[in-house]
Amino acid sequence: MSALDVEIAAYEQANPGSRSMHERASAVLPGGDSRNSIFWNPFPIYVTHAEGTKLTDVDGNTRTDFVNNMTTLIMGHRHPDVVRALHEQVDHGVSYPAPSPPVIRWGEILCERVPSVEKIRFVNSGTEATLNAIRAVRAYTGKTLIAKCEGAYHGNHDAIQISVTPPVDEAGEAENPEPVVMFPGINPGAADDIVIMPYNDSEAAERIIRSHAEDLAAVIVEPINGQCGMVPARTEFLQTLRDVTSELDIPLIFDEVISFRAASGGAQEWYGITPDMTCFGKVIGGGLPVGAFGGKEEIMSLWDPNHGADFVQHAGTFNGNPMTAAAGVATLELLTPEVYAELERKGDKLRQMIRDLIAELEVPMGVTGAASLFSLQFTTETVTDYRSFATNDKEMLQTVFTGLLNEGILMSNRCAGNVSAVHTDEDLKDFVSALRRVLVRAGYA
Repeated sequence: MSALDVEIAAYEQANPGSRSMHERASAVLPGGDSRNSIFWNPFPIYVTHAEGTKLTDVDGNTRTDFVNNMTTLIMGHRHPDVVRALHEQVDHGVSYPAPSPPVIRWGEILCERVPSVEKIRFVNSGTEATLNAIRAVRAYTGKTLIAKCEGAYHGNHDAIQISVTPPVDEAGEAENPEPVVMFPGINPGAADDIVIMPYNDSEAAERIIRSHAEDLAAVIVEPINGQCGMVPARTEFLQTLRDVTSELDIPLIFDEVISFRAASGGAQEWYGITPDMTCFGKVIGGGLPVGAFGGKEEIMSLWDPNHGADFVQHAGTFNGNPMTAAAGVATLELLTPEVYAELERKGDKLRQMIRDLIAELEVPMGVTGAASLFSLQFTTETVTDYRSFATNDKEMLQTVFTGLLNEGILMSNRCAGNVSAVHTDEDLKDFVSALRRVLVRAGYA
């Protein structure tokens, strides 16, 4: 049996309840759930309870959570202040057909903390945030073309689901990537409205932007690329994007749905580079469905109904709902600069401990990440962009992911993770010890 087969056999034996749940779920839900990002073979775990850093599944297995609902739960599960805020809001109502005071405070905090945001609007997912930001810049500029990086995920809508994980042999030259539609159902014409740049290649990105400048409505970028394994942008790369878009009067959008974990003002504060618009999600909602987009007043004013027939339509029954606002305000008020500094300390410590283990066992792998974010990379290449990420050994990735599940550790199914404010140094040591045992079982010692 291969190392992967051994880990899968152990996983199946320890999780009969989740298998049964998955069979039941698959009868009514394609794949057994409504999120491909939490599906894995042979079946995912089905969670019944969460507290702090721990998840418990239907089989009674408890695991330390290093996913935090895909980076969302920065204060861990069921933080008392967030739970208290939700209880208080329930006593007043869960949703209204009119604005509510908590949403104002929510918006004030984000406008105060984020350099690029003069006005903000709330939605219910990061996908909606990028969708509306792109709509905004197209309305603002009167242009259609969007430039994005190869290997970047900016949400699940046609305008941006291009070249997220393209087959390298279909994606053109590394310095001049071709747009690749990701799956059936996306409008094939969407690829005509996208220009693809290599991530972290300043010279190529500038050349591509300049060559399409007359038609570009915006450039969108993740300061920390989540899809490729929490890969931080080089400062000079982001600065090049900022400089050339400023010179050519092209709006620059930072997708901070994940990277807002980096600092109180997001990755733009961390890097000291200010975009024209920013997209949010995940941590700003305290664990509830959320998204937001904001930026310069002159762009955001397009959404103002007082502008008569010229304003951009934007509705949504649950946009800015008071429950999410209450959880979001409670979370953001907990996230002081000191908490962010401690999160970064723990992220730095964990990545270094993983590097030390890799060197000790001489495993052909690496670790990427920034601030509180990290990812295991199963390649000897230094991962800085999509092409280097694509060299990962997928069987080894699956072996380690499943092995960590067997050891009581949950990462994403791409072996990406993050630390929360309630993870302890002991949790970090436990992670590395569990990883050691999995790698030894895989033949490294």
